[in-house]
Formats: sequence, structure tokens, C-alpha cells
Amino acid sequence: MDSLKLNMVAIDQVHPLLSDLLQSLNKVSLMGKFEGKEKIREWLITLNKLKATDELDENQVRQLLFDLEGAHSSFYRCLSEK
Repeated sequence: MDSLKLNMVAIDQVHPLLSDLLQSLNKVSLMGKFEGKEKIREWLITLNKLKATDELDENQVRQLLFDLEGAHSSFYRCLSEK
């Protein structure tokens, strides 16, 4: 989320961060089927269709931030339930 807020919106900047995030979430066995992982996976699929030199537009950045904030909240809810 911080990188987007710092205007790092090129695909080659965003993709590695989301990929690392998803890999880290996959290592947390407590999570099981966690809705935030699916959103991140969907974004990675979207980013894979674009060129490295492409950039997210303002609407995409806003939606990605919204999805990441939702995933963040959901992650902490899942942890507090365990």
C-alpha cells in the first residue's frame, strides 16, 4: 500500500511486491481460504496481462488500494479468530 501511495505504479514495480505478498500469505497455514489472497491473485493475473512499462491509472491504483486495505483488515480478523 505504501508503494502505491508513493506513486510507484509501474507494473514492474507493483508486480514483484504483490507476488511476494501472495507467497508470504500462502506460507501462513492458519489462513486457509482467506478472501484477501483471492483478490491479490486476481490483481496478479491482471498485471500479468500488461507490459512491464505500463502503469496503473488513477482508478486502478484506487481500486488496488481499496482491495489491499480490505485484505489487510481481513487478515487481522482471521488472526484474531484463531
